[in-house]
Amino acid sequence: MKWLSRIIGSLVAALVATVGTAVITAIWLMFSAGSTEGRRLGYFGAVFVEVKQTPQGTTQLGVGLADALPLVLSVVAIALFLLAVIVVHDQLRARRRQLLADAG
Repeated sequence: MKWLSRIIGSLVAALVATVGTAVITAIWLMFSAGSTEGRRLGYFGAVFVEVKQTPQGTTQLGVGLADALPLVLSVVAIALFLLAVIVVHDQLRARRRQLLADAG
C-alpha cells in the first residue's frame, strides 16, 4: 500500500508538472509573435497556437493539442525520476537509522 500511494503520488505530480508546462508553453506562444498569422508549435510539437485573420477583419486564435506523445513521455519520465528520488531517499534514511543504531 505504501508503494501504491507513492506511485500514484508520483504520477499525479508528473501530470501536474506536464500540464502546467504545456499551458505555460501555449501562453508563451500566444504572446511571443504577436498577432502574425500562422501556426506555431511548442513543447516538442505537442501544443499549437494558430492565428488567422477572418474576412471581417478580426483575429481568430486557436489553441490545441497537436501530438500527445511528448506529453505522455514527459509524464512517464518525470514520474520515474520522482520514484527514483523516493527510492534513494528511503535508502539514505535506512542507512542513517542503521548507523545511529550501531553507534548508540
